[in-house]
Amino acid sequence: MSKNRVILPAIHLTCAHDTKSLHNCTNLQCHVKTRFQTHAVRQLLNRYNIISTLTIDQYHDISDEMLDHIDEILEAIGEEVDLPGFDIEYSQGVMTIKLGEHGTYVLNKQPPNQQIWLSSPKSGPKRYDYDAEHKKWFYHRDNHTLDGLLNEELSDIFGQQVDVLEGFEP
Repeated sequence: MSKNRVILPAIHLTCAHDTKSLHNCTNLQCHVKTRFQTHAVRQLLNRYNIISTLTIDQYHDISDEMLDHIDEILEAIGEEVDLPGFDIEYSQGVMTIKLGEHGTYVLNKQPPNQQIWLSSPKSGPKRYDYDAEHKKWFYHRDNHTLDGLLNEELSDIFGQQVDVLEGFEP
């Protein structure tokens, strides 16, 4: 029987001594405190099996295999569909999908966090963690999957049904 996934509230980290975003803060103490909090949150997620703990080799194998597959699927769609400005590049864990007037998607591996990060011109930035039980990359804030979001957004752009993991066996 499959476990239900837990949806966690969003965690927004700000500067501890001011209301500035941490990205604009130069106070070393704030960065150390935030790094500890981020690590503590990840430990909590691991403790309750909300995200999977992988070895670094497993992480690379799983993420590389999936990104290679997405690259192949999108290359094939790009040959079928005439979308001005379409181009896809995948190298060293970074995939850039240029879709002309629709913008540019970037998928990249983040080995220190064992995540895949997505930058979407439609939905913005997201960070995905792997769930070994479901064999999917989940966004913990609202529980959607990486492939689900890409399928939805790219189907709208290409004007046809897209399944970036079609035929994929992890």
